[in-house]
Amino acid sequence: MKRRKFIKSMGALGATLAAPSVFNNGSFIKKVSAAGVVQDANLIVPTVLPQVINVFLYGGPSELSANLTNITDIDANSQNPYTAVRNDILTQMDVNDPGADGQITPNGFWKDAGGLAMEDMLASDDLSVYRTINRRKANTRAHRNSILSSQKSNLDIELSGGVGTTLASVLFANKAQLDGSALLNGRQLEEMILPFVSFEGESSGFAVDSSTGSVNLPLQMRGISLDTGFDNPYARNSGIGNEAVIEALVDKISPATNSRFQKVADGFTNRKNLQTRIAGLKTNNDDPTLLPLIADVNDPDRDATSGRLVYPDNNRYTSRVKAAVTLAMQNPDTMYITVGGGLGGWDDHDNSIEKYEDRMTQLMTVLRVAAKHIRLGTRNDINGSPLATDNIVINVHGDFGRNVNLNGSMGWDHGNNQNLFTIGGAGIRPAGALGKVVGKTERFGDAKQNRQFTRPTSDSYEVEPMSIGSTVYSYFGVQNPEVLTADVGMNPSGDSKIDETVAGEPTLF
Repeated sequence: MKRRKFIKSMGALGATLAAPSVFNNGSFIKKVSAAGVVQDANLIVPTVLPQVINVFLYGGPSELSANLTNITDIDANSQNPYTAVRNDILTQMDVNDPGADGQITPNGFWKDAGGLAMEDMLASDDLSVYRTINRRKANTRAHRNSILSSQKSNLDIELSGGVGTTLASVLFANKAQLDGSALLNGRQLEEMILPFVSFEGESSGFAVDSSTGSVNLPLQMRGISLDTGFDNPYARNSGIGNEAVIEALVDKISPATNSRFQKVADGFTNRKNLQTRIAGLKTNNDDPTLLPLIADVNDPDRDATSGRLVYPDNNRYTSRVKAAVTLAMQNPDTMYITVGGGLGGWDDHDNSIEKYEDRMTQLMTVLRVAAKHIRLGTRNDINGSPLATDNIVINVHGDFGRNVNLNGSMGWDHGNNQNLFTIGGAGIRPAGALGKVVGKTERFGDAKQNRQFTRPTSDSYEVEPMSIGSTVYSYFGVQNPEVLTADVGMNPSGDSKIDETVAGEPTLF
């Protein structure tokens, strides 16, 4: 092969390996909401790098798992009474005998729909629940618009970037003040390893929504997708012997060639580093000895043999939640993780109660384990020094809420009010942010009619779903996060972050 032809082929090969071909697929390219929006964000570099895991529940979960405070009124006015299915749903639980009849926990949770796990997390200051995430702007109850606006934290769903993409764009726009900072341990922004990761499906490299104007994200700042087994999208051995051939070509790059085609050479190096890093994450995810020891022998999440924390078996959410927490714990560079694929099934239009109780119990049980994993686990920074874990936040929400009326099919139709469950992050939240339930609701609607739902009371704290994204931006130092949820036509003022200093509601008993 002539030298020129060899160099040309190596350039193409390097670009492919550093950036899988799907990066160049125009169908993956979207826009951040409006030109200049990213530049309008005022960033003050925080002292701690946050890590956010966004767990999205497709289909719109009912709020009732965390809000039975109106259940007597709801039952009396519902087309079909709840007591016909759950004759103890109007009864307070016995705190001295949780196995006895009675479904209403001291904080108004639904005991058999994850309520006991919620009470545990609340008592350990791992959890806060916001009961009044209420969509008033563009209050559609259609799945597509609601899913996208809740995920993107913007009403301009066709042109806006997702939260992770918008965050990446803001950070890159402020590269000058981030590069070499203490926040990045003196590194460059592009040296961050796997900063944006999705557990939405099979492993692949992909281009998340890009941005307009001067903010064009480098490949290192774009997200990748991993499956829960950490299948490696950077491994290039296809099983037909290509690895040795490619390695032989890489070895032919001379120092002179390396200088002339630095980006190609760096692409090969970065790919191998990422392949090794992801292989290590898989090993760590499968290693139970890396989970923390639990001193309390009565802890429900303690393995009796090893004494270590154990994630639940036969739980539909374990693999995704555990993988996301492992990634955050083992790779402090990962800033934003999305978890959604496989967490659907919440579109409960018929025969809902039993299915909902099982799903919520499984979800809240695995989140209780995840909260302990974060709070009790240990890790080191890039220099081998102990690194705190209280910068990791888990946010759990869905596209919308549901009506509280049990319809003719014994299910719930689409509504607007929903819960936000937010876990961890004591090191980056204000004092008093955790260990509370915020928001009061009332039933609204004509008796025995389908359109009955809860809404915030006139004296209750409430926010729009887009405020969840604004809160995430604020953790990363954005002082005016509302500009990142704004669009000229539908939401010119945007939505501010959640006020995490708001006091919680008193317990019921």
